[in-house]
Amino acid sequence: MTRYWKRIIGGMIALSLLSACSQDELAENSTALPEGEYPLQIGSVSLTAEVSEQPWTRVSENPTDGMSSVWKDRDKIGVRIGDNEETGIYVMNVDAEGRVVGVTPEKPVYWKDKQLATITAWYPLKEELDFTHQDQGLTYLLQATGDGNYQSTPINLNFTHKLAKVRVELTGTKSNEVQQVYVRSYPASTHSHGTLDSQDRSLTPQYVPMREATYNGVKYWEANLRPGYLEANNTFEVAKAEGDPVRVTLDDRVTINAGQVHTITIGVEQAPIDLGTCEGTTLTVSGEAVITGKNDNLQIILQAGADVTLQNAELSYTGLSPILCQGDASLTLAGSNTLTATSVAWNFETGTGIYVESGTLTIDAESGASLTINRTGGGANQQYGAGIGVTENANLIINGGTIIVDEIASQGYDSGAGIGGLYDETSGNITIAGGTITIGQPSWWSAGIGGGGSGNCKNITITGSSTVITVAKGSSNDHYIGCSKLSGNVEGTITIGGGATVNGTRYDNTHTGPL
Repeated sequence: MTRYWKRIIGGMIALSLLSACSQDELAENSTALPEGEYPLQIGSVSLTAEVSEQPWTRVSENPTDGMSSVWKDRDKIGVRIGDNEETGIYVMNVDAEGRVVGVTPEKPVYWKDKQLATITAWYPLKEELDFTHQDQGLTYLLQATGDGNYQSTPINLNFTHKLAKVRVELTGTKSNEVQQVYVRSYPASTHSHGTLDSQDRSLTPQYVPMREATYNGVKYWEANLRPGYLEANNTFEVAKAEGDPVRVTLDDRVTINAGQVHTITIGVEQAPIDLGTCEGTTLTVSGEAVITGKNDNLQIILQAGADVTLQNAELSYTGLSPILCQGDASLTLAGSNTLTATSVAWNFETGTGIYVESGTLTIDAESGASLTINRTGGGANQQYGAGIGVTENANLIINGGTIIVDEIASQGYDSGAGIGGLYDETSGNITIAGGTITIGQPSWWSAGIGGGGSGNCKNITITGSSTVITVAKGSSNDHYIGCSKLSGNVEGTITIGGGATVNGTRYDNTHTGPL
């Protein structure tokens, strides 16, 4: 049965429900009718749905949006007159537009007497409903009633839905990867002439697949269920093509009513990785990942293709950098994040918060997001690492966020830049096109942005009206942007413009002065 929760008014339909009374019964019962003289006339067959309460949508007559139903040709309904235990079977004759144009009795029922009676009709004939295969076709339960007697004008049978339709719309960055949605339901239920029986509690609820449907270009997942409510913590699961289904948690439980369409919106996002649950001392990422939580001894390795969101993360690592980039990768800041880089004495590759070893690292940020990088340890003249280190063959692009590189511990010459080169290394290309960047007090000879102690720098480009950069002043030198004052050279071009606000001094071997 193809059904779209729609009101369908059929043509005039006459059912001959013939009397089965014997002559002896007529003699004893003055209300009895002679057999075959008073057929029941059914004037029309309609299929409607009840008014839905907000925020649900009322069922309409638009078959393109899945909010309506139509009969399918050759659907069979059961019919009873009053308390008569005899059940008639009638076949719906439906045209190509879904209109009921006739009803053919397959097994007719008969009037018994002259008394007013209630006509009950239902679909399906089978008394057990199966809820486990709705990905192949929705489960329906319909019922209609009408009062009359053998002298009544044609009776109209108005069918209504006795189940509730549940529709899921997926949103979020990962919604297009979902291949199946499941809803928790009892696998089966019974009904008596279209009235649901009490649920058999000996059955075990299970997750059953929902039907995929697209209306007006929007994909949904649908199933018809017994009226009741959907539990908040265990009603739905979503699954990709491979892997186990993921349980969905709703904000609150949802009441579902018969004859109403209930739309549930589920946001599908990347599941976060909790740093607190990571085993070992490295976490390697080559695809999309959301990283959150706290770990005091872990290094995150970003391989080529990594697309990581750092969300309220707190990460420390002693000896090497907390985040190591080894290929083209993206890092998005969300919430408040902290990296602590601890130097080890006489180790030239330690004390760097983020180390871009190769490729291009692009840093973006959600609204209000921040990253604080603390550099500690190493002792005097041994703070070799940079806040964000960029090697000669790598590139760094910063498009936004509040980034704070904390005060460096060492005041010696052998220290890394705030953003740029490590000690005695040439920094790669650095582009800052947005965000608020604050560099704490640099060492005596390393740049705030550019070369570390004794290091050169390549291209430095600072642009964008939303860019604000502040470089604190060291104890014996100006705050500046460029190469190392100790013995460095500018191998590229330093460009500052586009409305960027920069507090500092440019140093490029030939010029020292206000930016």
